[in-house]
Formats: sequence, structure tokens, C-alpha cells
Amino acid sequence: MAIENKSKIQMSKLKTQKNIINNRSQGSFGFGLLNFGFPRKVSFVKDTFRGFTLLIAVVISSLLLSIGLAILNSTLKGFELSVLGRESQFAFYAADSGLECAIYWDVKEEAFATSSESILPVSGVVCAGVDITSSLAPDSSDAISAITTFDLPYAGSSYCAKIKVTKNIDAYKKTVIESRGYNSCDPGNTKRVERAIKISYD
Repeated sequence: MAIENKSKIQMSKLKTQKNIINNRSQGSFGFGLLNFGFPRKVSFVKDTFRGFTLLIAVVISSLLLSIGLAILNSTLKGFELSVLGRESQFAFYAADSGLECAIYWDVKEEAFATSSESILPVSGVVCAGVDITSSLAPDSSDAISAITTFDLPYAGSSYCAKIKVTKNIDAYKKTVIESRGYNSCDPGNTKRVERAIKISYD
């Protein structure tokens, strides 16, 4: 009977030791019949890792968004510059056409006044399909010089030119023609472009 009790006591001790070992392996401490459990660090590490993952995702998304906006801004500016370049070409073509017309009528017909005594044509001076005869009266003149300006709108388009012809009999270059072309005839147009060409000759 004593041997049987002793055997039971030993079995009980073995079970108690086994429980203590199991509790320690699971992050718990056993004291007698009480078991005080403490949370393991695994869950804390997982939460921290998730937090860093979210932070990295936000940073990468912000970086990609910034790059996308920069590319969009650069594309829009490039488009605006290309449009401005095209409108500048139209303004130059308008100025060039006005200059060629003024040279033609000055050389061929001497249509522009050279002084206050000049006799001007009464009709037939046409540029780009527009009769400019009524615009040939000089803005200012004296005995040896005269300045004539006229506007040249181009039919079927928004382009136009302003031409100024200066004649001075005593000057080294007796004729100076300045032509200013515009992509729009509307002075209030905020995207209006001006190109000018100037030529002088005897």
C-alpha cells in the first residue's frame, strides 16, 4: 500500500513538471496550480510589420503620383509651346505677305506718297484680294518725306498685318517698309502673337 502511494506521488510530480515545461514553451509561467500567462511577442511583431508595409505603400503611391503629375505638367507645357510656335508662324506669314505686297506696289506702280505733293492712284491697288487704295493717303508728309500706313486683313482667316511705308527723298535708304503680322486681328486676344519684318532700300 505504501509503495502504491509512493508511485502515485511520483506520477503526480512528473505530470506537474511536464505542465510547467509546456507552459514555459508557450510563453507562460506555472506556479503550483496557478498559471499566469503573458502574451507572446509574435503578434506585436506582425502588427509592426503591417504598419511598416502600409507606410511604404503610402510613400510609393505618393512618389508615383508626383511623377505622374510632373509628366502631365510637362506634356501640357509642350503642347502650349507647340501651339504658340504654330501661331507665331501664321503671324510671320501674315507679315511676310504684307511686306511683299507693299514692295510690289512701291516698285511697280510707285503707289505710296514720297512727299506732300505726291499724286496717288485712285483705284486698283489690291493686296490679298483687298483693295487698299483708300488707305494710301499719307499719315504725315512734308516736302521731302511721307509716311503711309494701312491694315491688311486676310479674307477667310483671323490673320492680318499692319504695314508702314516711309519714304524720304534725302535719306540714304529712301524707302523703309515695316510689316507687322498678327495671328489674330482682335487686340483683346490674350494669345495674340506679333511678328515683324523690316526692309529698307533705295
